[in-house]
Amino acid sequence: MIARRSLRALGALAAAIATVAVLSLAAGAHDSDFNDPNDTGGKLDVAEVRVAHEPGPPRWSVLTFAEWTNPQMWDRGYVMVFLDTRDDAAADYYLLVRSTGSRLEGTLWQLRSKGPDSYLGTVPVGRPTTRSVLVQVGLRRLAFGPTRQFYRWRVQTVFTSETCPRTCQDRAPNAEQVLQWRPGMSPTPSPSPSASPSEAPAP
Repeated sequence: MIARRSLRALGALAAAIATVAVLSLAAGAHDSDFNDPNDTGGKLDVAEVRVAHEPGPPRWSVLTFAEWTNPQMWDRGYVMVFLDTRDDAAADYYLLVRSTGSRLEGTLWQLRSKGPDSYLGTVPVGRPTTRSVLVQVGLRRLAFGPTRQFYRWRVQTVFTSETCPRTCQDRAPNAEQVLQWRPGMSPTPSPSPSASPSEAPAP
């Protein structure tokens, strides 16, 4: 009897551990991957952009084809995430990741039509691997248009070296910006099976 109870307890514990593991994997998963071709010289040719699927601030993980170090990026390499939040298609903000020599620094800037861009403070950055960097920002720090239920984003890298004397630049995606619905504002699918897919919202 004691042995059976022990086995049941171990079984329940194993099930609980498995549940926690599944939840942890789900929490750490990303909701979308965007692959980019090997089409740019330099060390910051983007291979993939991953957008985190987690509660809280959106987080972009930028993976490059080549490995690179923080000293190699000092005054040479930059990673930017442009954000369109207003009622037109132009970018309104950008996250800038740069090297200070020994570490990476992330900052938030607002684009201005006239005069220099406005510095709005720092943002969290990280180096998961020697080929990647991640950066995030809280949406509450951004001003949205009164009817804007979404925002658009695009990643851009800039790198200067002997092989890139005039700078090597890469954009991901190369075509249109990626549309991302704000939390709690995604459109509700139509219950009708014959309904056609909804079109992308206008800027």
